[in-house]
Amino acid sequence: MSDVVKNERDNRRKKRLRKKRQSTVVTIMIFVIMATVGVVNAQTQGYEVFYHGRSLGYVQTAGVFESAVDRIQNSLGETYNNDNVLLGDGFELVPTRVENSMDFDACVQVLSNAGIELCVKGTAIVVNNQEVGTMASFDEAQRVIAAYQNISGIEAKNSGIQCIEKTVPISETKDFSAMLKNIKALKN
Repeated sequence: MSDVVKNERDNRRKKRLRKKRQSTVVTIMIFVIMATVGVVNAQTQGYEVFYHGRSLGYVQTAGVFESAVDRIQNSLGETYNNDNVLLGDGFELVPTRVENSMDFDACVQVLSNAGIELCVKGTAIVVNNQEVGTMASFDEAQRVIAAYQNISGIEAKNSGIQCIEKTVPISETKDFSAMLKNIKALKN
């Protein structure tokens, strides 16, 4: 019996040793996976900001970029006395790993100094299916049309003048007198 007992003890010891090795291997694998995840997360995810293909820098979240754009647009709205002023289109946020991202103030500074074209949600004035020009607001376009109709004595429904809202560079907008002059020249 002693040989049977010895063999049984030996088999139990081997099973315990196998279980111990398996649990050690599993523990080491979990540790390696956790360390890998930690290293990857240390290289934080963020966005690279591009304007017409030119890199302007990195931001941690899209919210930082959007908040900076909102602040600049609000400031421009006050400067131009028009709530429709926008930073030009052509921005692209590309997900990437970020080490040195811009904070909100740095992002505002970079966007302000980047030479980005300013646009306005303006209104194009169309006379007989021909665009005469654009104005910075719909109300201003309506005033020009009303002034032209008063001067020429033409009724609104017979004038052939339409307003079409569109986003245009602010440099392409015309003031009241220039637009009135253009409409007169086209209608005469």
